[in-house]
Amino acid sequence: MTGTTTTLVGTPELRPAQTYRWVERLGSLVVRELAPSPRKFRIALRMTTIGTVGAALIAACHVNNELGTYLVWLLVGAGPMMSVRRAAMLLALLGIAAAGSVVMARVLAETPWLMLPYVFIMLAWSTYLGNIVKLGAGLLLVQVVALNIYYLVEFTPGGIGWFASGAFSGSTIALGVVVVFDNWLWPERGEMLLMESLGESVGRVRRRLRGASAYYLGFGGAAPPSLPPPTTDLPRHMALLDQAVVEGLDAYRHAILVAMITRAARISLEVDRLMIAARERLPSHIRDLLQVEIQAAVDAVADVLDEIASELPKQISVGVDSPPPPSRIRARRAMDELSARIIEVRSKYIGHVKAAEIANLAAFTDSLATVTGYIERLLDGPPSAGTRANPNVVSRNQARGIDQKLLLYSLKVGLCGVIGYVIGLLSQHVELSTILTTVLITALPSYGAAFRKMVLRIVGSALGGVVCLLTIIIVSPNFETLPAYLIAIFLIFYLSAYSSLSSGRIAYAGKQIGTTFALVFAGLSPSLDIYAPLWRIWAILLGSLVVAVIALILWPQYAGDSLLPRLRQVIADTLALAPGGAASTSEDTINQVNSETMRILAQMLEIADDAQMEGRTSKVNHNAIVEAAGTLRRIANRLASISSSRIVDPTPPLDEKTEAAREAALGNIQHQLKRWLDFFSGPESLTAGAAQALARKQLSSPVEDPLTLFGSRLEENEFERIKFWTLDQRRGVLAELNSLRRIAVLLSDLNASLARIPGMA
Repeated sequence: MTGTTTTLVGTPELRPAQTYRWVERLGSLVVRELAPSPRKFRIALRMTTIGTVGAALIAACHVNNELGTYLVWLLVGAGPMMSVRRAAMLLALLGIAAAGSVVMARVLAETPWLMLPYVFIMLAWSTYLGNIVKLGAGLLLVQVVALNIYYLVEFTPGGIGWFASGAFSGSTIALGVVVVFDNWLWPERGEMLLMESLGESVGRVRRRLRGASAYYLGFGGAAPPSLPPPTTDLPRHMALLDQAVVEGLDAYRHAILVAMITRAARISLEVDRLMIAARERLPSHIRDLLQVEIQAAVDAVADVLDEIASELPKQISVGVDSPPPPSRIRARRAMDELSARIIEVRSKYIGHVKAAEIANLAAFTDSLATVTGYIERLLDGPPSAGTRANPNVVSRNQARGIDQKLLLYSLKVGLCGVIGYVIGLLSQHVELSTILTTVLITALPSYGAAFRKMVLRIVGSALGGVVCLLTIIIVSPNFETLPAYLIAIFLIFYLSAYSSLSSGRIAYAGKQIGTTFALVFAGLSPSLDIYAPLWRIWAILLGSLVVAVIALILWPQYAGDSLLPRLRQVIADTLALAPGGAASTSEDTINQVNSETMRILAQMLEIADDAQMEGRTSKVNHNAIVEAAGTLRRIANRLASISSSRIVDPTPPLDEKTEAAREAALGNIQHQLKRWLDFFSGPESLTAGAAQALARKQLSSPVEDPLTLFGSRLEENEFERIKFWTLDQRRGVLAELNSLRRIAVLLSDLNASLARIPGMA
């Protein structure tokens, strides 16, 4: 009884400490995300300038519509640079949608039993079609205007025509301003922004590595490393990659950027593991023996990361088979010296220190060795730069039939929209139209993505509401001129834009601050209605509740559901790229299929981030997805290179035994990939035990034996068998041997990664 009483009384005493740690982590997250950088200052100023100029023009033209300034802010920084052609297309779609909605709203206003199914069909159809043609923010623009018309017809049927014309006029000004800035006054291309963001990401990883190692080695004054960030920079990088693709990025460059994004993500994940090992409070007997070598290895790796971070804004070096730069040779040498030193001093600590300290050293040095493996060579690129097609074009050309996953998602959006529409009508409050906008924004394809968007929208709207109330209290009673409100909106937009340039952890919340302000102060004039921001926050909560019930509870779609079809497609395409495969018939086909593989691998990286947000509800391990995507990409590129080489520079046949060993090595590689394809197509595709059993079976039948025979027969008697071949033919077969050897190593990594995909991290 005494023990029980002590426990019950003692438990609440832990809560303040736990709360403090939570607040501390939140504070460190915000500080890290909002850390200043020249890129953020520049882009935030650009976004703010466009938003302020657009808002001023809308006010000057007397466009009396609450969506005017909102539409400007919606389009600023929301996607790729706006071309004249794309703007004209969006404006035409918006005009058709607005005019059609006015007509249909009047027709259906008296028959609500027809209005609801019509809204459902309209939402589902537009979501499906908009995602197929990748309208991006333009889809939201069209849907928001149309849905507001169907909502307002129940409250102000005589005003929907004025609303539609005001929304169209505001959209015309907004699109015009964005087009002028994007194409002539101040363009910022997605590819350059992505490279700058990657450079900053690698730079942050370098600082985390140095800080964690300083604490691990016990340097005086070194603070303990913080817990690794809850998510990665992947959302930001993938959004910028999608932006670059829409702007016309070719398939070859797309593959290079996917490779760099994958490498940056893998390095970041491994440094996170290293930080966890460094945080453990254990005796330092072994570390004292290895301090010099560990520090030398850390310094060498950090130098390479610094070199990559400095180079990234300008270029990405490619050439995995080229001699590595001196800095990377030094990193490999330092890591080898550390490994040798560990073996040398092992007798001094075995039996004298606890197992926990030995395991901690192994975890730290293994992570350091893995990072070294990622950076010791330059990136591997696709087989050739021959294709310059846009990745989206390739994808659309290969599309067949209806996308079942996208169709189900569109139906889910339609259902959420209808429920939100009914709630708004039953409330008898016209201000609750924001419920519909919230549904459109937060009802995303996967559980993790929807959950993140809901949280960030609620937080951003609450902060935006506070800013609006402060503006109403301070600015509205004291200022009435347009310049005063332009200064106010400039300051709020700059705060919002700067916050939105962080990673996916808080970016949307930052953008939402400006959105809320734009809706309340749409006319850049005094607003004394303190209830408007409060009603909008309430509407956002209701809309989020609708999406939470439908998308997170009744009809959840987890990252694993989206992953498996893509994973199967990538493995199948990788098999098709191998010599003798379906895609190895011509160089153009190889380039197209390889480009499609890179595109799907990019989607897998997005799924990995959604899986991380799903937490314990996820069926898949987000870390393993990132690692598997990186390894599959490298295997696909190697096999594509072998097939391209056989087409461009075919080699004479070797003797029967050598050719048999050559084909057996390739056949073993294909056999292992085929086993994984069959596994992920079967009923146990998300069963961890079955995946691990297959991985063990794969590792017990390595591909090295025929490969070793092939290499030894080529090399014997100083390459006697190929001495009469041309230089290009000799170079081709030796490059193929090198690629097969590298694939054999990569297959071991792939088996380990694929085996860990089923289950949480």
